[in-house]
Amino acid sequence: MLIRNPALIALSLVPIALTLLLLMGLAFSCTWIVGQMFSGWIPDEFKVFAQAIILVLALLLSYFLYLPMARVLMAPFAEAISRKTHSISTGEAFRSDINWIRAIKEGLKIALLHLVVGGFALALNFIPPIGPFIGIAIAIALCGLDFLDVPLSARGIVFGNKLGIAWRNKSAAFGVGAASYLILLIPGINLLSLPVGVIGATLLTDQFDLDT
Repeated sequence: MLIRNPALIALSLVPIALTLLLLMGLAFSCTWIVGQMFSGWIPDEFKVFAQAIILVLALLLSYFLYLPMARVLMAPFAEAISRKTHSISTGEAFRSDINWIRAIKEGLKIALLHLVVGGFALALNFIPPIGPFIGIAIAIALCGLDFLDVPLSARGIVFGNKLGIAWRNKSAAFGVGAASYLILLIPGINLLSLPVGVIGATLLTDQFDLDT
């Protein structure tokens, strides 16, 4: 759908550029921070192995931070993509008139939830052997919730009702989260994560029963 519609491509150019800058900034800064935290504890003979572990931890941390930051910073662009997707798909417009400030506020709410739950999930990665798997499952669930939140916010649905809708459609939400999570892991392709995720989530929520 993104490729077939020039209007969606045009709306996606700024989020794609911002995604590139945000991912690069998070990857470098998280690598530096994690490296500084553990640099004094690492013997020289384990330095190469430790650097590999630090890189993995830094990338995991950057993925946890990317979505909540993107949800806030790119909220107006994401909702614009969602509105256009809904219009192309159904021929109708969302009834609510949500301005940029409201979009950012809604993004901040889901970002705060993401950071609290994501922090707990990140801590689980230090509890072997099942901790990392639980952490990844939580990350996927949050990823789905983040993307579904965009079209629901564009409709003017309040935060509590959005969580209820996501819970009633938890299988679909987890599926969106899994697909989006995998896209984020692929270098280059992950630049399309925000527009593609929003388009997919919008098409999906068009099929939901949104009676709240």
